[in-house]
Amino acid sequence: MQITCEISLYPLVQNYGHTIIEVIKYFKSNEQLSVMTTAMSTYVKGDSDDVFNQLQGLYNQPLLSEMTSSLVVKIINRDLPVEDGYLTFT
Repeated sequence: MQITCEISLYPLVQNYGHTIIEVIKYFKSNEQLSVMTTAMSTYVKGDSDDVFNQLQGLYNQPLLSEMTSSLVVKIINRDLPVEDGYLTFT
C-alpha cells in the first residue's frame, strides 16, 4: 500500500539545525522513498513497509538515540500529490 507521511522533528536541544538536516538526508538516502521538504515539515511517500522501516531505523541511528526529541508523524493511506503544494477537492 502506498502512503504519504508528514514528518516534523523537534530535537529538544539548543543547536538543532544540524540534526534536522541529517534526518532529512537519512530519509533521502532510501531510493525507494519520495522525499519533499518544506520549511515546516518533510513529506515521505512510498510503500508502507519501506516508510515504516525507515521510521523505525531512524531511532537506531546514533543521531537520535543519544538525544531527547519529539517526532510528529501524520500518515494517510494514499499517495497525496504534495508536490503540487495544495490539494483540490471536488
